Amino acid sequence: MKFLTTLLIFLTLLSCKKSDSGNGGTTSASITALSCASVSFSSAATVNTAFSATGTVPYIGGNGLAYAAGGSIASTGVTGLVATLQASTLANGTGNLNYTVTGTPTTAGTATFAISFGGQSCSINLTVNAAGGGGGLPSVYSKIYGATSITSDGTFVTIKTNDQPSHKSAYWATTNPLYEAFVPSAATPSFTGGAFIRAPNNITAQNITLKIPLNPTVAATHAATPMGVIGVALDGVPFFNQYAAGGAPLGGEVNGFDQAWAHPQASGMYHYHVEPYYLTTVKAGATKWGLMGFLLDGFPVYGPKEENNTDPTGLDVYHGHTHVTVDYPSGIYHYHFSMAAPYLNGNGFYGTAGTVTQ
Repeated sequence: MKFLTTLLIFLTLLSCKKSDSGNGGTTSASITALSCASVSFSSAATVNTAFSATGTVPYIGGNGLAYAAGGSIASTGVTGLVATLQASTLANGTGNLNYTVTGTPTTAGTATFAISFGGQSCSINLTVNAAGGGGGLPSVYSKIYGATSITSDGTFVTIKTNDQPSHKSAYWATTNPLYEAFVPSAATPSFTGGAFIRAPNNITAQNITLKIPLNPTVAATHAATPMGVIGVALDGVPFFNQYAAGGAPLGGEVNGFDQAWAHPQASGMYHYHVEPYYLTTVKAGATKWGLMGFLLDGFPVYGPKEENNTDPTGLDVYHGHTHVTVDYPSGIYHYHFSMAAPYLNGNGFYGTAGTVTQ
């Protein structure tokens, strides 16, 4: 009898211990899905050049538990790189895993890392660019973290993007880990300051190639910006001009700009007409005066402020001016965003535009 009583007490204590662990006894971090296709890297990689960046992989179904740093994962395809999971704590729901990627890639091409976490596995791909002509790409282009490829032939810089932003949006399909409904608030304002009216389109992968001058110069004749792609942001999202379809004013279309102040057209091409709010305000290290991207004429685009946090002055009819920036210590013509039309570009390109294919 004493033995049975002791056994009963032991089983009761064991049952209590299991229930205290939470999640039905599960004590390890787990998720329900990884989105390796939406991986983004904090900088671009170039062959035979030391590389260090953070790769961010979205997930859904996180259980809110902490996890330790992972072991080194060697790249395949292009070798010479390793990825290491950074220790952190899962969100309850959607979030991101961060991997530190370091090394020196041995060839141009695609470096692939097979990752596994919380019961889910997939592969992330990092494009390793060939060294450009004339000594390689200027370092400023490494800030374009959303491109699938950046190369140079010494005359033009070729930027390829699939237009898959790494930030949350109400325009992702609801099954995508980056989907997030948008209800404007003081913390997450809409572009207009009013209600968000979602358009019926979803973000869809694209195949866009921009070819821009490596050394841009002022044009003798300033061409008007076309409808559609006129440049590219650092996150690989295209810039559009200040007009809606058919050259009409944007009008009520601005009510459909999401939490990043962008939206997709009917084909699913996600794009910015106005200040890219994610890049100026939300992204880690974001500033209102930082580099935002490039237009097709090769000249850079900056946020709505100067580096001293003042409003830009002396903007010309193309919505730009010339002076020193942190990226161009010798000075360069550059465009600025503004909250009022024309938002990015005025009466056409300041320089001679390159080409875009899609």
